[in-house]
This record gives sequence, structure tokens and C-alpha cells, in this order.
Amino acid sequence: MTGQKPPDKSRGEDGSNLPPDSSVGMTALSYLIAGLLVWGGIGWLVDHFVGTRGIFAGIGSVLGIAGGVYLIVRRLGA
Repeated sequence: MTGQKPPDKSRGEDGSNLPPDSSVGMTALSYLIAGLLVWGGIGWLVDHFVGTRGIFAGIGSVLGIAGGVYLIVRRLGA
């Protein structure tokens, strides 16, 4: 609505939106693993329905890792 200010975001002690230092590595690792599993799984399903043997699963895995790296750079600024 017009005239309303957005809600305050929770910030760290230094004013950044990053998680605490101890969880930045786990966040990065979870982005990589999630991308690999999700897009690799989608590729596996495409392989199953098309009748190929791992082509799309490999492509999906590579795209998932690339997407994970993109999210790490974009959100964590690494």
C-alpha cells in the first residue's frame, strides 16, 4: 500500500543480511547439494520418460551445480 514502509529485516550485529559466520559455509554447501539433487532428479525423470540412459541427469546435475554457484555468489557475495 502507498505510504507504508517495508518491515525491518533482521540483520546481524554488523548490519549485514548475511547469516552468522558459522553457517555461511553450511549455507553454501546446501545450495550446491540442493541444486545437484533437484536438477539431477529432474534430469533423471526426463531420462526415464524419454528412454535415454543418463544424458539428461548429467546435464541436470551440471546445471544444478552451476545454479548453486550462482546463488552462492549472488546471495553470499563470495
